[in-house]
Amino acid sequence: MAGVDIKIADMRDRITFQQPTISKAASGAQTESYANVPTNPTVWAQIVWDHGQNVVVATDAERSEQRGTVTIRYRSDVSDKWQVLVDGSAYKIISPPDHVRGLNRWTVFRIERIEGTV
Repeated sequence: MAGVDIKIADMRDRITFQQPTISKAASGAQTESYANVPTNPTVWAQIVWDHGQNVVVATDAERSEQRGTVTIRYRSDVSDKWQVLVDGSAYKIISPPDHVRGLNRWTVFRIERIEGTV
């Protein structure tokens, strides 16, 4: 399985975990935003970006997708409801975190950023 033989030196990317928060406007409307998680939000990671087609045209709307696989040191609190910041850009976590082989050494998950008309 991917991520088992990773070396700490391969973790060259900094990511920041953010969780959704609901705020209420003066008009009473609720809006969702994101804030850094309270415990250890920024960590070192290895990101392996997907290669190939990343522009999708569906129902006459063009959009660009960028996906990747992230490996970090084991962390039990990562949620697929969160997002991560990579170089200032927000990516949604699109897979449940996988604690590789249950060894509590690595956590692996997929991320995605979509730009354009959706």
